[in-house]
Amino acid sequence: MRRTVVLVVLLVTAGAALAACGGDDGKTPPSGMETGGVPNATLLRASEWELDQQASKLGTVARGTTVTARFGTDGSLSGSSGCNSYVTTYKVAGATLTVAPEIAGTLRMCSGPVTRVEAAYLARLPEAASYGIADSVLTIETSGKGGPLVYHAVNAEDALTGKWEVLNYFRPGAVVSPVLGSTLTAEFAAGTISGSSGCNQYTGPYEAKGTSITIGPLASTLRACADPAVDQQETDYLAALALARTFSVAGGNLTLFRDDGGIAVTFGKA
Repeated sequence: MRRTVVLVVLLVTAGAALAACGGDDGKTPPSGMETGGVPNATLLRASEWELDQQASKLGTVARGTTVTARFGTDGSLSGSSGCNSYVTTYKVAGATLTVAPEIAGTLRMCSGPVTRVEAAYLARLPEAASYGIADSVLTIETSGKGGPLVYHAVNAEDALTGKWEVLNYFRPGAVVSPVLGSTLTAEFAAGTISGSSGCNQYTGPYEAKGTSITIGPLASTLRACADPAVDQQETDYLAALALARTFSVAGGNLTLFRDDGGIAVTFGKA
C-alpha cells in the first residue's frame, strides 16, 4: 500500500538548546561535555547512524522501531524519528555540533512507545553541543539533562541490498507517483540493479560506496506498452535512476538523491 505523506514544520522548543546552538566558532565544549571519541566530520557525513535507544535513555524503548540520522554534506540532517521522517540543519566546527531547533517532519499517526520515543528524540536533538566517533559509535553530548544521544554506524551498502518498490520518482519539474495500476521495482544485488519499469524489464550495473551511488548504463527489454502514460513513465523512471548520486535507507524506505540534493527515486520494501 502506498501512502501520501505531507511535510510540515514541527517546532521543537528547548530553551537551553538555543544557547548551546548559538555559535559555530569551534570553541571547546562546556565542562562535562567531552565527546566519547574523536570528532571527524568526514566520518560523520559518510555513515548512516542508527540510534541506540537504550544507551540514549529516552525514557522508553520502542522495540522493532528504528531511529536514524544522516548528516548531509549540504548541512542537512535527516532520518527516521521512529514513526515519521524528519529533516533539519546542522553545523560542525571541531568537536562542536549544533542542530537547528526547527525540524520538519511527516504526519504519520502512531501510538504507544513509538510516539514517546519520537517525541523524546526530537526534543533532545536540538540540544546537541558536541560529538565524537569511536569504534563506529557516534556520541552526541547535549546541553540538557537527558544526557547523550548514542548511535551505531549502519553499513549503508548492506542496507541498500534487496528488493524495493517505487513510491515516487523524479520527472522533470516534479516528483510523481507511479501511474495507477502500474508497479515499478528495483532489486540491488552484487553490483547489479534489475527490475520492472512498468511494462518492460531492465538491468544494469550500480556502484555504491558509503552513501554515494552511481547507476547504469541500463538495458531494457523492448516490449510495446499499450498505455502511452506507462511508456512515458518507463523513460522517466530509468532517467531518474541514472540521476542518483547519493542514497539513504531510513524508516524502511530507500531514497536516491540527485546531485542537487533533490529526490531521484523513493522506494519502499517490496
